[in-house]
Amino acid sequence: MHKPMMKVTTYTSKLVKPSRPTSTTDRYYKISFFDELAPSVNVPLILYYSTPPSDLNGPFENICDHLEDTLSKTLSEFYPFAGRYIRELSMIDCNDQGVLYVLGNANVRLLEILGLGHELDPGALNSLVPCEAREVNEVNDPMLSIKVTTFECGGFAIGMCFSHRISDMGTMCLFINNWAARSNGKHKHEIYSPVFNLPTCFPQRGLPDFTNPRSSVGIQNEARRFVFKAKAISAMRENVGLDENTPRRPSKVQLVIALFWKAFVHMEQANYVESKASFLIQAVALRDKVLPELHTNSCGNFFAIAPSRLRPGEGENITYQDFFMILRDSVSKTVQDCTKMLTQGKEEYEVVIDPYLEWNRNMSPDNVVNMRIYIFSSWCKFSYYQADFGCGKPVWASPGKLPTQNLVILMDDHEGDGVEAWVHLDEKGIKQLEQDSDIQGYAI
Repeated sequence: MHKPMMKVTTYTSKLVKPSRPTSTTDRYYKISFFDELAPSVNVPLILYYSTPPSDLNGPFENICDHLEDTLSKTLSEFYPFAGRYIRELSMIDCNDQGVLYVLGNANVRLLEILGLGHELDPGALNSLVPCEAREVNEVNDPMLSIKVTTFECGGFAIGMCFSHRISDMGTMCLFINNWAARSNGKHKHEIYSPVFNLPTCFPQRGLPDFTNPRSSVGIQNEARRFVFKAKAISAMRENVGLDENTPRRPSKVQLVIALFWKAFVHMEQANYVESKASFLIQAVALRDKVLPELHTNSCGNFFAIAPSRLRPGEGENITYQDFFMILRDSVSKTVQDCTKMLTQGKEEYEVVIDPYLEWNRNMSPDNVVNMRIYIFSSWCKFSYYQADFGCGKPVWASPGKLPTQNLVILMDDHEGDGVEAWVHLDEKGIKQLEQDSDIQGYAI
């Protein structure tokens, strides 16, 4: 198949402000304890939509103008997104400065991108997002940037960059669904409206910036998408071989992470004369796990990280099931610790903070030469595939390429029961991973 060379031409760039001014009582938004721990980086998400039906008219005749109008209305509820972060004060100045809104045209049809398969270059998708996935700590950096790109076929992509300082994937999806419901005329206040109560529930504690020092622009890395369909996930479950007394069915996320960790450890054995320790962290969403009384639409970061460790040489003779069990036990312990901390009213925040401190220590020049560190973030089971702006639900979703090595982002496939893994390594690591027998056995 001919590989298209996508070129995106930008023709409009502006700031979109909330349709109603933010009240003086809401002018300054102090970030929460969990926001303090989040990395100050842009998180990209791209949603792809096929050509709207030819009989679609009314407000959808000019989709870009309609999206801008409903975006402005949405920002009146999500007012911190239109503000700017003041690092010295650890707060958002909700000054209605606005979000960046960019329009562009691509010189290819959407099907040409969707049909690339193994030839897809994740880096090429970065032209569909409005800005780089970089650190956003400066007072002029928008908290949210959006780019709408139309394809030659009439389909379009909505590329978004959210500041992780105040947004996790749950918050991002609440915003997207609010915006989509306003666009398709089905907005209901009680379902889609945000609640900014996390700073009150979890006041900030004056923590240092935990941004990963290696997650910055300039990192030379490669990215590759690996797709695991439902049949492959079922085969992984069989391979794990847990008995019927296992409390719950192994999740597809843990199965895929275990597969990659095993492959990474084997790559380390091939690349280094001396064995290295392996340190893996997983982001664990807490919204649906530890505080059922917390409002469903609470906005901000609400996640912890679960660390897993292997000493030098420890991974050489353990099985896929062993990797899976280590990862599952780590997540279970993190959830249990956070539940105990948050439900018993004890200010034992160390169970949340300590993994970040360990991560930072491991990133120091003295430790990094003796250890390989891997970061996994799962965006599975979130609702971005439900975002109907009036032209139907997305036909695909992707992150693009991030300037971070040893990072894996996991997303649902379009059917919802498979996984797309977006792996960021150096060039040698990507080539080795493509040759791994386990990866080849499951990925399409």
